[in-house]
Amino acid sequence: MQCFGFREAECDGCGSEGDEARNVGELLLPQYALATGGLAKDHRPLITFPDNNNFHLITASEYRRLLLYLTSVPSILEADMGFHIIVDRRKDRWNSVKTVLLRISEFFPGIIHAVYVLRPSSFLQKALSEVSSKLFKEEFRFKVLVCSTVDELYEHFERSQLTPDLGGELQYSHSEWIQQRIALEKFSTLMKETSTKLDDFMHEIVDCDMGNDPTQTKELLDCQGTRYKALKSELSIATTQGEDLLTQVRKPNLTYNIISHVAAVERLLVQLEETEKQFDNFWQKHSTKLNHWLKFRTFLLNFKQMQATLDHHLKAACDMTEVGETASRVESLIQEAHNFEKLCNCDLDTASSVIDDGDKLMQDPLSSVDHIESKCEELRRTSALLIDKIQKRNLLLTKARELMDRIDKANEWCATGVELLAGEGGLLAVDKLLEDAQSFGLTAPEQFRDMLMQSATQETRALVTQVAQRVEDVWLMVSVKRASLQRAAARPARPVQSVPPQSAALPTPANQQMETSGGSESSGGDDSDVRRSRRGHVLAELMQTEKVYVQELGSILSGYKEEIEKPENQHLLPPTLVGQADVLFGNLHELFTFHQDVFLKDLERCISATELVALCFVEKRETFFRLYSYYCQNIPRSERLRETLVDTHLFLQACQLRLGHKLPLAAYLLKPVQRITKYQLLLKDLLRYSECGSMTTGLQQALDCMLVVLKCVNDSMHQIAITGVPVDLSQQGELLMQGSFLVVSENKRDLRLRIRPRRRHIFLYEKAMLFCKPATKNSHNKATYHFKHDLLMSQIGLTESVKGDLRKFEVWRQGRCEVHTITAPTVEVKRAWVERIKRVLLDQLKELKGERVRQYGLQHHRTLIQTSSWEVSGAQPRPQPPAAPRTGSCDAHDEPCWSTDPSDDDDDDVEHAPAVGCGLVALSDYTAVGPSEVSLREGQHAELLKVGCAGWWYVRLAGGQGEGWAPAAYLDQRKTSRSSSRSHDRLHEH
Repeated sequence: MQCFGFREAECDGCGSEGDEARNVGELLLPQYALATGGLAKDHRPLITFPDNNNFHLITASEYRRLLLYLTSVPSILEADMGFHIIVDRRKDRWNSVKTVLLRISEFFPGIIHAVYVLRPSSFLQKALSEVSSKLFKEEFRFKVLVCSTVDELYEHFERSQLTPDLGGELQYSHSEWIQQRIALEKFSTLMKETSTKLDDFMHEIVDCDMGNDPTQTKELLDCQGTRYKALKSELSIATTQGEDLLTQVRKPNLTYNIISHVAAVERLLVQLEETEKQFDNFWQKHSTKLNHWLKFRTFLLNFKQMQATLDHHLKAACDMTEVGETASRVESLIQEAHNFEKLCNCDLDTASSVIDDGDKLMQDPLSSVDHIESKCEELRRTSALLIDKIQKRNLLLTKARELMDRIDKANEWCATGVELLAGEGGLLAVDKLLEDAQSFGLTAPEQFRDMLMQSATQETRALVTQVAQRVEDVWLMVSVKRASLQRAAARPARPVQSVPPQSAALPTPANQQMETSGGSESSGGDDSDVRRSRRGHVLAELMQTEKVYVQELGSILSGYKEEIEKPENQHLLPPTLVGQADVLFGNLHELFTFHQDVFLKDLERCISATELVALCFVEKRETFFRLYSYYCQNIPRSERLRETLVDTHLFLQACQLRLGHKLPLAAYLLKPVQRITKYQLLLKDLLRYSECGSMTTGLQQALDCMLVVLKCVNDSMHQIAITGVPVDLSQQGELLMQGSFLVVSENKRDLRLRIRPRRRHIFLYEKAMLFCKPATKNSHNKATYHFKHDLLMSQIGLTESVKGDLRKFEVWRQGRCEVHTITAPTVEVKRAWVERIKRVLLDQLKELKGERVRQYGLQHHRTLIQTSSWEVSGAQPRPQPPAAPRTGSCDAHDEPCWSTDPSDDDDDDVEHAPAVGCGLVALSDYTAVGPSEVSLREGQHAELLKVGCAGWWYVRLAGGQGEGWAPAAYLDQRKTSRSSSRSHDRLHEH
């Protein structure tokens, strides 16, 4: 864009003068030279040096500055053609002509076509010019034409292109010319500034970062749009100013209308219009690109948000697996699913809108189609998965509701059937009941079970099994009753017989019982169904109470134990409780974990089959025994600690209040003891209502296991009541039996032991027998026992029977120097205790058998006497079947007895071998060492053929399995009560 500026002309016309040099505006006023706008006949522009007699006042630098400006006034095209110069010196001297020509020769910023000189008109100067012109014409590089009159100019210029002072018709006003130039320069400067702004703006937006955040891109678009509008406003202002300027230079009332000015303004306006068009085109492309980028980033952001939202919904839908076990729960789940579907539908609609935006975006040529299409496909895929999950979930819940409706109707039908069976309903009522069963799809129990199982899930399978079993039971009982009613209806009526009044007496209670029993017998076909129904009730009670038990254990642990163990609660605890949580609660956490994670889940899996429920108890008997034994053994420590705390302590009261328990902690710590008691009652009920076969066998095994565990618990509860014990009971092995007896004690060395019977509670351990005195029950109704005496099992002897009373037996030690005659409540109790004591002695014997016994027999061939030892401390005794040992005479009454130390008994020196030919039984396994010996298996039968020396018998094994020598210590006579003695001293003596 061409610029017409005073400042530019000044810069280009720099000279050697100082700052006092005049600027172009000041140089134009004296009219040293003029660019009137006139053109020669060859259309070259004209510059005139008027005859104002002032040219000598302009300096060389000012001349250069002025000529630079005047030559820039014509258009570039005109300036390139060259200039015509008229030097008017008609009123001046010839020397001034020469001065001007020299100046022009020295500097002229353009092509000079010709210089026309109007020489001085005075006679003298005219003569000088004629002479001088011939001399210096050839000195200049340009053509110089000296004219005597203005008429000579007309050959080269039209009069319309010359000013009146040159005899022309061009109306020129220097003041108007300057005003137009000033306006033109201002407009040019405005255009230059606007052009610079446009250039800067376009370079800035081309190099700008469009950003990855839609918000950032939107802000950038708004900011650049605002700046674009501002620049457009400036362009509009510049255009308005240019048009106003063009109107001014075209005014007809002006004295002088310069064509070059009009052309310059028109040229600037055209350039301004082109610049604006280019700017608009550039902005259109840039804004389109920026808007597309904004839409693309917005699409990506919406895609990420919707993908995350749909993934979250999809995960939530996948986690929705519960179908409910009750109708109310199913309805609640359906409502939750409905709300979830509404929430998902809103997001699915939004995702659909995002996909539509992506499809529209792909139609834009600027878009990356593959990238956008992959995002849209991902949203479509996720949306389809979510819709499929929701539909499947709704379908599943719909089936679950239908299932629950069937179950509810089936339960109502069963309840109605039970009422009908218990009442006096006739055949019509029974048929009506069977007809009503068709309303919920019950036509046959097996088909109904299959139909329910098809709709059942993992959660509802147990419930469906129970309901199906209940329906089968009621269906069977109703069918049986219907058959009996049909038979009764088809039976012919018997004739009515008259009964005398005196024979119509009321039946006795015995008769009533007989009739009731007879009625039961008449419905013998229904007995199995009734048993099955009652078993179902017991199993349901077992399951329900087990869940309650687990919840109670969990509440104790979370509400008490965890609060006690929290560091922030330590300052609230009583000092005696700090760090004693394991003492207070024992292994309650292990019990909770076992019942919650193992036993309850096993019951839930097996509740449909009674045999499997029994198997759960049998398989877990060791765990029951271990966990509950430890818990019961810890009860004394827990109670002693709790007695120091008292349940009224503020901290424990706060815990109880938070849990909402009506009873204090002590009551809840008894829950495990109460629960282990409840199991055997439930198993007894199941056994009572079971049929013979594998079911009865399994239940009996389960009941036996729980009775053993219960016995342990009961023994432990008694054991914790012993006071004043001088020994550590935990070192005495397992508590085997405990009970109350009458005891008469004699001691040859201590006459203070009197013969008068006393009531004693005896505790039989693996290593000791404790005699305690029962005390009066305390305020808590708990029995307590005061320790009185103890016997080590490794030192006692046993006499199984005492003459005069079948309930009596004796235990004694050290050659009967101390004898305790024990009277049991019943013969059965006495027999159980004798057998248990004998088993302890046999177990002690087995601990000494093996390699030491065989080595002793081979090396010494001495009589082997039964002994007992506790060298293997802490070993758990293995239960063995009771067996009678070898016998020996131990007193004057020749009663069977067992001894652990017979060295001081004068009557025990002679061993009496059984008679040849009698039957024997092996007490334990024995491996033959030499060819003359035979190996024995525990319980194996044999026949005595010969009695050898040093405790060896020659026997024949039953079943023709061979014969040979065997140690007598491993054999016992069958069906005969005998006695043997054992001694650590004798074993070590040999």
